[in-house]
Amino acid sequence: MLKIRRLVPLAMLTAVLAHGAPSPAQTIIDEWSSVKAPPPPELKAAPVDPKTTALLVMDLLKQTCNVDRRPRCVASLAKIAELVSAARANGATVIYTTLPNIPIVDTVPAVAPKGDEPVVAAYVDKFILGDKDTGLEKMLRDKGITTVITVGTAAHGAVLYTSSAAALRGFNVIVPVDGMSGDGQNTYIEQYVAFNLTSAPVLSAKITLTRIDMIKF
Repeated sequence: MLKIRRLVPLAMLTAVLAHGAPSPAQTIIDEWSSVKAPPPPELKAAPVDPKTTALLVMDLLKQTCNVDRRPRCVASLAKIAELVSAARANGATVIYTTLPNIPIVDTVPAVAPKGDEPVVAAYVDKFILGDKDTGLEKMLRDKGITTVITVGTAAHGAVLYTSSAAALRGFNVIVPVDGMSGDGQNTYIEQYVAFNLTSAPVLSAKITLTRIDMIKF
């Protein structure tokens, strides 16, 4: 009987060795060429209350939004202009951003600020500049804003990081995919930003992807 008990573990070990040990999980480096894009995220209708909504128009500057550098940005301008007009007509807050070394007067004319619409200067996250607060959060809080709509360029810069930062601060964030643009002809940039915003832990619960014509004030 004792002999049989000793033989059972030995038989199990032999079986494992015969079939080979489990192979270690591959890394993304190993699977890079075989990765397939997931299904596109759902675009949802986005009704908003203009009294508690701010439209952030980010970095639509002559230096960054032109046919040589970002032709997809130029293609997005007409729809963004319509969204800006609708926001203004309905009394929503419109806030512009630029880069620290570029004056806001260099915004592309079709979507340029009017009157005393606020302007924030920062890099990819419009809530901070270096180790300093840009005042954007206070501006939003003071106006009773609970929802922000983010449009502009670059998708993988200002849109991704400002949308994420707003969500982490508790704001509801609406991102119209046709209002964000990446560099050159690399459409994957916009695709991965859209996927990241709808799948990131914590953030995705606060972020809604949509189209400009699905936003209703």
